[in-house]
Amino acid sequence: MICFGVGTGYAIISFLLGEIIHIFDFDAEIDLFGGLVSPFKPSVIAAFVTVFGGVGLILSGRLGIFTALGLAALSGMAVSFLMYRYIIVPLYRAQNTSAIEKQGFIGLPAKVTERIPQGQYGKITYYANGNTYSAPAKSQDGSEIGRNEPVVIVCIEKNTYYVEKKI
Repeated sequence: MICFGVGTGYAIISFLLGEIIHIFDFDAEIDLFGGLVSPFKPSVIAAFVTVFGGVGLILSGRLGIFTALGLAALSGMAVSFLMYRYIIVPLYRAQNTSAIEKQGFIGLPAKVTERIPQGQYGKITYYANGNTYSAPAKSQDGSEIGRNEPVVIVCIEKNTYYVEKKI
């Protein structure tokens, strides 16, 4: 029962903290396996603890304690593996692929859709591969760039597009 409660609480707290970290764009990902995403992610651990506690709680009154613990551990590992293999890894690969593709946007013309104040963020819209994209942007030299000004994307760092006025 404790594992189920702790797992559920841990999942909720790590989700909320993960969203806060994502909003402020902290890059605190530790890669323990040389290019592969680590299976020791908070969501995978929370899935194991939650399933282990839940299955253990359900089976503890029906089976012997060791049988219930064994089945609960196997269930937790199975769900954690499936979550890691079919959710976490594909999302990680998709994220890395899109980061590589973004580098191809350097040099593209864009248009400022939300004014870029001096040293602050604004928003741009650009066209690539027949699609329209928008992204947060800053001026490369820190100057202000007005709305509807034509710009060129000069670099991309941590999902921020740095632009210069088009000459």
